[in-house]
Amino acid sequence: MPGGRRNAASRNGQSKSQANFSVSSNIGIRSNSGERTAGNGADDRKSELCGMKALVPKHVPIPVVPVDGHLTFEALSLVVSIIAASLQMLNLYRTVWWLPHSYNNYSMNFYLIDPYLLVFIIIMVARQFIYSLLHRVIDVSSPVRWLPTAQKMMRITLLIIVMNILCWCLYHMAERHNSMKIFYLCYPSLSVYFVMFGISAAPFFDISTPLYGKDEKKTKFLMDKPLHNCSLNASAIRAEVSTLRSDFNRRLKRALFASSSSAYVCGIAPIIFVPQHLHFNISWVVQHVIMFWLERISAHFSHAYPVRYCDVLHRAALHLGRWVKIENRSSHTYAQVWNDSILWPHGSVVRHNKEIYRSEGFCTVAEPGNSNHYRFYALFSNPTMLLCSILGLQLLLVCAQLLILLRTTDWYQVLSITLLLVINYYTLFKVTRDYLICWKVYHAEQIIQEKSQMIANSTVQ
Repeated sequence: MPGGRRNAASRNGQSKSQANFSVSSNIGIRSNSGERTAGNGADDRKSELCGMKALVPKHVPIPVVPVDGHLTFEALSLVVSIIAASLQMLNLYRTVWWLPHSYNNYSMNFYLIDPYLLVFIIIMVARQFIYSLLHRVIDVSSPVRWLPTAQKMMRITLLIIVMNILCWCLYHMAERHNSMKIFYLCYPSLSVYFVMFGISAAPFFDISTPLYGKDEKKTKFLMDKPLHNCSLNASAIRAEVSTLRSDFNRRLKRALFASSSSAYVCGIAPIIFVPQHLHFNISWVVQHVIMFWLERISAHFSHAYPVRYCDVLHRAALHLGRWVKIENRSSHTYAQVWNDSILWPHGSVVRHNKEIYRSEGFCTVAEPGNSNHYRFYALFSNPTMLLCSILGLQLLLVCAQLLILLRTTDWYQVLSITLLLVINYYTLFKVTRDYLICWKVYHAEQIIQEKSQMIANSTVQ
């Protein structure tokens, strides 16, 4: 050793594997006993910088993947929702117009369909596209200093117009139908909306883009996309993870509400207002609702969690790491007291809240026993798991629709399942492309991380 001194851990009789170092941006390199290693100042500073660099995960850049813009996605969602609502009307009000003695000249009994219900459905599925279109027009035409005021006035004006049209439709529907049907139409969506979003009106229009606080958006987001900072400060890493976790949950809530509300308005609302004397295939109608709902879930998830967004969560998870509780431990197990300002290397053993934990990951700054940190690392340490889940759901849906199509003989059923299948092919293509790109990139990253881990372990020893 330089200067003829021994490491404090070696004086205590600890092995090299136990003398793992821990790095912090403000306390430098420490031995497993928590003492600063001896040596002159230049050597300490040099070893500190080397230790910090050894604990920084290596990130592989993600290639540019084409994604649908917000306005494009809302336009596609509008078209898909109108097609799904029309197919549900066909399932309910179809006729046998091709028979020679049939009294029907059209494929559907249009006179049985409530026109106010049609206006209600169209307004509900078109409100987000109209909002996105107006939002884009204002962004392009308004001066920067007037932009916030113009957007706020546009949202208020559009909300008043939409609510007036919906109330007008509900008033005329209440005169023609039982009041319980109006209750079934409005109560589920309103109750779920207020439980998820409270009295905020923004999610009613802008489902796909999450909302952020003023300070949060200025410092950690750019163009509504989260940013990642490869920091060596443990507190900063945990704060970044907390922000990303909140953003992920917001996107999840909005994707679930958007898909469920579309399925309810386009699939279930026409069933509520079916005349009592009308007979239809109940199992096929219910199946149509489920198929459309699952398709909307996959579409909204693939839009809310694109490849670059998942990559930001993955990079934060690599910096976070996780702790695994050691259940079968001996009484002689050596463990340090966990320090929230230290970057703990792989394999470190700490004591926290009377429990013993071992670190996993390239470096670990997570709080031992924190379930939020544990789930974040488990989900995003390998982001292909999320994309694989969406891909599995979409493949299962497409395969089920193909099997149903092979066994279907009625013309309206063939038309209905074929159009839904064509819609699902587009989502399947996007999800498959994203999954293959992520699988290739993160496989290469894993190889690099393993080599870096070997170098870090040799540095410790």
